[in-house]
Amino acid sequence: MTAPVQKPRVTEVAFTKNEGRFLLEWIAYHRVIGVSDFLIYTNDCEDESESLLARLQEMGIATHIAHSIGPGEQPQNKALNHAVEHPLVTNADYVLQIDPDEFLCIKKDSGAIADLIACAPQADAICIQMRFFGDSGLSCLSDGLVIEQLKQASHEDFGINGIVKSLARNGGPFLKITANHMPGFEPEKGQRPRLFNAGGVEIPPETYNYVRSNRVSDAFRSMRYAQLNHYAVRTLADYRAKKYRGTAANNDKKLQMSYFHARNRNEVSDTLIQRHVPATRAIMEDWLRDPELARRNRRCFELYGEILRKSETIFTPESARSGNPA
Repeated sequence: MTAPVQKPRVTEVAFTKNEGRFLLEWIAYHRVIGVSDFLIYTNDCEDESESLLARLQEMGIATHIAHSIGPGEQPQNKALNHAVEHPLVTNADYVLQIDPDEFLCIKKDSGAIADLIACAPQADAICIQMRFFGDSGLSCLSDGLVIEQLKQASHEDFGINGIVKSLARNGGPFLKITANHMPGFEPEKGQRPRLFNAGGVEIPPETYNYVRSNRVSDAFRSMRYAQLNHYAVRTLADYRAKKYRGTAANNDKKLQMSYFHARNRNEVSDTLIQRHVPATRAIMEDWLRDPELARRNRRCFELYGEILRKSETIFTPESARSGNPA
């Protein structure tokens, strides 16, 4: 008889701005697949997401830290520099740093994080490729689950699917485990982590010369056991709202129509993540029995509706149809 896979303590670290409408689903889904703790940073929010997260903290579901950003400060770096010494990070077995538009989809066995770790138990970090999902022909999302509505994605070999985020083992040879995309390490100080792809194959050091990157080489790309579903644009209406509300990393200038066309991928159907929809919905329904959380969550949806209306003129439907995908 095969021994049961031990459940690790996994901390998810994220930074978010004005994404309250999406947060409860994202947290509930990752709780389903095995995230133990959530450490979520915000800055300059105007949509009640900080109020929502404050209630989730009171309920013991997530830890929220609101940062004020001073002149010259970069929100993303400030959050990740703070997170590296937070007890939820230092006491974790593994650390996952992803954004609220990214969902870790594990294809192995039950689809839990422990199943992915079992595919590469020697790894200091498992590099998980993004797979870009498009609008599935929708002009705007309903109030339902994002992962249930958006079912179309890029081909697996699409170029920018080589971008990775990492599930990193605490105690590995890292300078900064919470660095974006991949933990920071300094080989000249003896920090030479073993990196594996999501197919359970070790990536030879000679292919990257111990140089940290946000991509894996083409020869070692794999989505065999896991991928990171990236709903980067969602729909045109939601993309306009994203442009209007600003990003947590203060890199709003990239949000042009060329970005939309490059990531609005609808070439193939990909619905594997939907096996977790019933459990995700059940957790959300349980949490929302708390009337105060329900009120604050509802307010996030209302304010997101206002953002949708205010952003209607940023990009036109004609501009969405006229571009050529990258």
